[in-house]
Amino acid sequence: MPRRRLAEDDAETEINLSPMIDCIFILLIFFIVTTVFVQEKGLRVNKPDAAAIPSAEEKSNLMIEITANNKVLLGSREIGVAEVVERVQSSLSDGDEAVVIRAHERADHGTFVLVWDAARRAGAEQLTFSTVN
Repeated sequence: MPRRRLAEDDAETEINLSPMIDCIFILLIFFIVTTVFVQEKGLRVNKPDAAAIPSAEEKSNLMIEITANNKVLLGSREIGVAEVVERVQSSLSDGDEAVVIRAHERADHGTFVLVWDAARRAGAEQLTFSTVN
């Protein structure tokens, strides 16, 4: 019995791409479903330019300091967070004064936010902050 050779045209090799496309679509659906579309809440802070900062002689500032152990100081006197509103209100009655919150790097962020919020409630329009070591 003679063996018959197949011509190259007769034996075409096809690659089936449908399983690969199915896997890609399954991965795409998985990543779309597991993606979390949550907007994080936060405090909006406008960062000043270094050239735009006025010198201390040009403007009088109300300095509130937060120490490493979360004590709030106005000048050299310790005050509570509840007193910040009335102290800032009395200082702002003189004129349009900036409030500077100077926080130690080890102070809690919660204390800083409480002082920032109290100063904002007191009517402070110009709030800035700085960090000390």
